[in-house]
Amino acid sequence: MTTAAVRGPGWVAKTATLAGKDLRIETRARDTLPPMLAFSVTVALLLTFTLPATGDLEAPVDIPPAGTASLAAVLAGFLWVTILFSGLIGFARSFEIEQRDGALDSLLLAPLDRSGLFAAKAIANLATLMAVEIVLIPVFGLLFGIDLPGSLGPLAAVVVLADIGFVALGTLFAALAAQTRSRELMLPVLALPAVVPVFIAATELTADLLVGTGLSGVVDRGWFGVLVAVDVIYVAVGALAFEFTLD
Repeated sequence: MTTAAVRGPGWVAKTATLAGKDLRIETRARDTLPPMLAFSVTVALLLTFTLPATGDLEAPVDIPPAGTASLAAVLAGFLWVTILFSGLIGFARSFEIEQRDGALDSLLLAPLDRSGLFAAKAIANLATLMAVEIVLIPVFGLLFGIDLPGSLGPLAAVVVLADIGFVALGTLFAALAAQTRSRELMLPVLALPAVVPVFIAATELTADLLVGTGLSGVVDRGWFGVLVAVDVIYVAVGALAFEFTLD
C-alpha cells in the first residue's frame, strides 16, 4: 500500500468535494440562483427607464446634489450595486441548508481544516455569483448599448478580482450571520461597510473600461492595486477567522 493511499485525499481534493456538494445541491434545488437572477435582471430593466437615452458613455449625467458624472461611471455604479445586492441574497442562503437540517455539526466533523471548509463555501458562492454575472453583464450591454466585446478581457479580469474579495468577505460574514435569528438582516449590516473598498475600485475600473481604456491603462490605475491588495487581505482574513466564526 502506497503512502498516498494511506493518507487519503488531500486538502484540495476534500475542498473540491465539499464545493461540488454545495453546487450539486443548488443544481437540484435551485433555491439560490433563480432569486439572484430575477433580482439582477429586474433591476437592470428598471434602470433603463431612469438613464438618458444616449450612446455617448462620456456624456455628463446630473446627479443632484453631488453634481455630474459620466454616463459610464453611472452605469458602472449601477452594475456593481446590482451585483452587490444579488450576491448578498446568495450569501445569506449559503448556510441555510446546514442550519435548517441541523447538518452544520456534521459538516464540522469532516476531516478537513477549517480553511478548507471556508474555501469550499467560497468556491460555491463564487460559482453562483459568476453565473449571475454571465447573464447580467450582457443584459446591461444590450440594454444600454455598451460595446462589451471591445473590453471583454479586461472587464472579465476586473470582475474576477472584485468577486474574489466580495465572496471572501461575504462567505465569512454569512457564517457569522447564520448563527443569529435575523441572518438576512445581519449579513448586510456586517458586510456592507467592509466591502466598500472592493466596490469603489471595481466601479472606477469598470467606468474606465466602458469608455475604451485598455488593460494597460487599467493596470496603471491605483485602483487596480487597491483591488488586488484587498483581495489578498480578505481571503487571508476569511480563511484564518472562519474557524472562530463557526465556534
